[in-house]
Amino acid sequence: MESGLFLFGLLIALFAIYRLVSRRLTGAQTTVRALLRDYHAFERTGLPEHECLLRVLTHRSGWRNLPLVFLAEIVKRLKTKEVVFRFVSLAEGYRYDRKHLPAIAGKKDMEVAMREVARWLGDFGNRLQMKNRLKEAEFVQKLALGLQPDQYFTNLPLATTYYRMERYSDAVPLFEKGLARLEKSADVSALLNGLEPGADLNALRTSYEEMYAACLKAAGSQSSRT
Repeated sequence: MESGLFLFGLLIALFAIYRLVSRRLTGAQTTVRALLRDYHAFERTGLPEHECLLRVLTHRSGWRNLPLVFLAEIVKRLKTKEVVFRFVSLAEGYRYDRKHLPAIAGKKDMEVAMREVARWLGDFGNRLQMKNRLKEAEFVQKLALGLQPDQYFTNLPLATTYYRMERYSDAVPLFEKGLARLEKSADVSALLNGLEPGADLNALRTSYEEMYAACLKAAGSQSSRT
């Protein structure tokens, strides 16, 4: 009797987990299909890509109430419908569009707003990287890089992911750019976002240098740093 109840409870738990995972996957697929359907409707009117993307966002629940200047900046920086839709799907999947974006989007300085969104993406990407979910980390970190291509906190995490994926040639330019920006930055606290509590900044900096040297050797490249 007890074993039967245990088995029944186990089956219920497994079914709940299955529904949770399948809902997340199905939700992302449904979001992208809906975005594409709306995009193609605007595309048929002859509008250029960036204008179609902006129309899609301004007609979408959770986004239509955000300032137009913020939406236009997202579209301008992420550039293509594939990348914009990845961002929208991710933000909606974690309800970031409703919980955090309204406050960020209301900022007067769009550079500051884009930096905050990129830091959220970087933090999320770091957590995925720590769990060895490298393809997912790459997906998120590339979005952060698209929003803030000249920041150390977007270049170095993606470089680390490529290093761990043994994509050394891809990692080298990101390490070079990220380390150069890090040397010139007065505030390096963003490096610690998403890392273990108590992470040491100097040790992290040394780790980046070592990974960069290993990538140069593996890729047979010469350093372009001066």
